Amino acid sequence: MRRALVLPLALLLASPHPAAAQVLGPDAAACKPGSGRDAVLLTVDGFKNRQGTLRIELWPGNENDFMRDHHQLVAEGKAYHRVTVPVPAGGPAQVCVPLPGPGVYALGAFHSPSGVRKFNYRDDGATFTRNPKVGIFKTKPKASEVAMTFKPGLSESSVTMHYLRGLGFGPIPKSELQSTD
Repeated sequence: MRRALVLPLALLLASPHPAAAQVLGPDAAACKPGSGRDAVLLTVDGFKNRQGTLRIELWPGNENDFMRDHHQLVAEGKAYHRVTVPVPAGGPAQVCVPLPGPGVYALGAFHSPSGVRKFNYRDDGATFTRNPKVGIFKTKPKASEVAMTFKPGLSESSVTMHYLRGLGFGPIPKSELQSTD
C-alpha cells in the first residue's frame, strides 16, 4: 500500500509544470482569492540582473497627482502606497499592492541593483502600468498613458522592466538577460 502512494507522489513532484511564483510584499494575503480586499497583483519581468530591490509605487491616476511627492499626497489624504521587495532569484516578480478602493491609479516599478531608493538612470530600471515608452528626454510618462481603472477585489497587471539602452529606455532582449526563467 505504501508503494502505491509513493509513486504517484513522486510523479506529482517531478511534474514539468513549475509551481506558481511566490507573491511578494507585506500585503501578499490581500492578493489571495477570497481575501475581500482591493488589491492589484503586479507581475514584473525583464530584470537586467537579480541584485538589489524592486520598488512598486501607487499614485492617483490623474496628471496633478501622478508622481507627486508622497509626503504631500499622504498629508492631503490622497492615494499613495509603496512596496519594496528583494528581486527574486529567477522568473518574474509578483508583487501584491493594496488599493485604497476601486478607482483610477497609476503604478510604477523601479529596479535598483544597488538597493538605493534614489533613481540612477545609468543602472536602474523603471516601468509603469501599460508599459509606456520613456526616453532620456521624456523620462516621465503622462498619467493618461499609465493610469488604469481598478475594480473591487483583485486586479492583475503585467509590466516589463526598461533600462537605459543607447539614447532611450527599453526592455533588455531576452538573450542578454541574466536569467530568463
